[in-house]
Amino acid sequence: MKMLKEIGLVGLGVMGKNIALNLSDNGVFIKGFNDSKEKLEDIKKEFPGAFEGYTNTADLINSLSKPRTILLMVPSGKATKDVVEKIRDLLDEGDLVIDGGNSFYIDSEENGLALEDRGIKFIGMGVSGGEEGARNGPAIMVGYKNKVSEELKNTLSAISAKTDKDCIGFYEGYGSGHFVKMVHNGIEYAEMQLIAEIYEILRRSKKTNEEIANFFDDLKEEDRSSYLIEITSKILRQKKDETYILDQIKPFASDKGTGKLTVETSLNLKVPTPSIFAAYDARVQSNNKNNWEDMNIESEISSEKDLSDCLFFGRTASMIQGLELIDKYIEKVNLGMVLNNWTGGCIIRSSLLKELNHINLTSKDFLHDLKLNEIFKHNLESTKKIISQAVLNNISTPVLSASLNWYLNLTSSSNPANLIQAQRDFFGRHKVQLINSEEDVNIDWD
Repeated sequence: MKMLKEIGLVGLGVMGKNIALNLSDNGVFIKGFNDSKEKLEDIKKEFPGAFEGYTNTADLINSLSKPRTILLMVPSGKATKDVVEKIRDLLDEGDLVIDGGNSFYIDSEENGLALEDRGIKFIGMGVSGGEEGARNGPAIMVGYKNKVSEELKNTLSAISAKTDKDCIGFYEGYGSGHFVKMVHNGIEYAEMQLIAEIYEILRRSKKTNEEIANFFDDLKEEDRSSYLIEITSKILRQKKDETYILDQIKPFASDKGTGKLTVETSLNLKVPTPSIFAAYDARVQSNNKNNWEDMNIESEISSEKDLSDCLFFGRTASMIQGLELIDKYIEKVNLGMVLNNWTGGCIIRSSLLKELNHINLTSKDFLHDLKLNEIFKHNLESTKKIISQAVLNNISTPVLSASLNWYLNLTSSSNPANLIQAQRDFFGRHKVQLINSEEDVNIDWD
């Protein structure tokens, strides 16, 4: 199996170093750039294979055999654009630049076009799994325009996470790999908030941390677990000096902006992702708590089975919303490949992904697939019951509620938006569209 013999690496931070070590394990000669000669010497000691360090990018590039492959693992945004601008004049036609950072997909589109003008190939590559994933096998999302060589395919497949298949996906378009990664992160926001809402319901029902951890553990027996659910059990049980660490953590959550980007993108593309939107909003609200009267009251849940069903309903809804967003942006995308891409190495890996592969994802109307609707119907009554109980007990469930409302809206033959059309026409003459007509008309409301 032919693989790349060498890669020039710019960016030896946590992610860059660990993905370089992964590549080195697989026989790739790493030539890395860093401003500090001392840091390069320290890094070289960790490498199982060949490594050469350079403090000058021109020297690094000139040391590589043509056609060159340069991997960027630098912070997204201006830092990445600056590096692309800097190395563009040092590269030759036919060379390849891979951006493996957490870039916004529009930046990747722009960087790809800027390099294309010089005959330089570009790949925008999303990498998920954090430090551990980068070192031992991440989920890799490749956005390309030019044909990807067999050597590069084999190399990236070798370092990717493994389940039944390699956890790697190839998506046409410079920005497509980073788009899939962005949506992954948006779904991650939703699942984290869903788990937190179930945790809050159980906590308000006077369940101990150990009992709540046991509930999440039991989901594995039901084949309803995920990486995030598994780490939640561990977090709940972690103690220091006989005190649960979780109980000592302040109740607010920050973010790095990827959830916001997913929400903004879904609005721009006019694809509803209310579960992801609610998850991001919940984080914003957690940082803007005021001093209103505490209205918490003790509650009782109906059953842990209902909670399990409700969580599964919400997780399925947020996943489907994310897939619909990807389907809107990437033409002729294989959504089955997306699901496989996320089955290992990444933060949202779970058994749910395999279950969703049984629905007809090739249809543009996959939202109405009978098997998918059966999943929702099977868990619907439990979801309504849990959300109703939460409301009656003053428990906020933004993502669970958004997921339910999204589904109810999809499955309703009635929609009150006709009234909104009429209101807009009444005060602003914005026109309405009447049943059995495609024509926009004004109504004389007087």
